[in-house]
Amino acid sequence: MKYFLIALPREDMEHCIKVGIYGLSRKQVISKVSRGDKIACYVTKEYKVIALGEAISDYYIDDEPVFRTPGMYIDRFKFSVGKLAPELNFMDFIDRLSFIKNQAYWSVYLRNGIVEMADKDWALLETTAKK
Repeated sequence: MKYFLIALPREDMEHCIKVGIYGLSRKQVISKVSRGDKIACYVTKEYKVIALGEAISDYYIDDEPVFRTPGMYIDRFKFSVGKLAPELNFMDFIDRLSFIKNQAYWSVYLRNGIVEMADKDWALLETTAKK
């Protein structure tokens, strides 16, 4: 099992959660997603993790227009998540995430829209969400 954090602005993330599909126009990281992998949803500019769940499909390619912003996001996977209440403030635990190697440039690690995390990063998100 692998763990991924996907990053989008609020409106786009809410739409992806509603349709249950996440897509990009490049497959470097997204092609590693498989059914059963864990997914965390991060809202850019608000610095919030708003949902946790899992991939319900393997990576696939599809050009059906399902996203609200223009673009051919053909590299996709289906997912199902539960919204968090309260949402998690990313800045509260950013210094404990292992995939962020340089705290001064933390946003660079989220620039591609998806990042693979270590199992201990996922455990940190789950633990923080349960508090």
